Amino acid sequence: MKHAGIVLAAGASTRMGRPKALLPTPAGIPLARFQAGLLATAGCAEVVVVLGSDFEFIRKRLPHCATTRNLQWETGRFSSVQAGLRALHAFDGCLILPVDTVGVSLRTLQATREFAERNKPAAVRPTFNGSDGKIAWISKELADEITGAETADTRLDAILREKAIRFPVDDPAILNNVNTPEEWKNVKL
Repeated sequence: MKHAGIVLAAGASTRMGRPKALLPTPAGIPLARFQAGLLATAGCAEVVVVLGSDFEFIRKRLPHCATTRNLQWETGRFSSVQAGLRALHAFDGCLILPVDTVGVSLRTLQATREFAERNKPAAVRPTFNGSDGKIAWISKELADEITGAETADTRLDAILREKAIRFPVDDPAILNNVNTPEEWKNVKL
């Protein structure tokens, strides 16, 4: 199977006080680029970073990343997933990783992709101790359904609750949602 990846980084990062996509990792790499590299290493042949707020400013600082713009970023994550899916080329499945779900292990992403390849579901939702993670894998068929959906009242979590197979993993980082400078200081990459 051919896999693609999406890094969701379109929000305004108001609680962080600066764009999360550009937060410097310990290696000095912007966080969005780090997350994109993680998806590529996990087996995604094509990875796109979805930007929205401060698009030009952020895009110019991510020269080594394929980016796309979500003009409707203020409507929420679903429209960013749609923008990312529309920017991708041929794929059988797609891993979705929010930029602020930091610390997810490479092994977790690989295991999710491999689980999807073996089981061929509509979607996979990794879980930790029974809680749904922020990452997901979706099939091309579901991706087509998502790109054709109206965004006003659609929530990705609702679609995943209905269509995804839950996949337990031993990685608490899938629950991460880093929003503040204090939370960022405590991140281990």
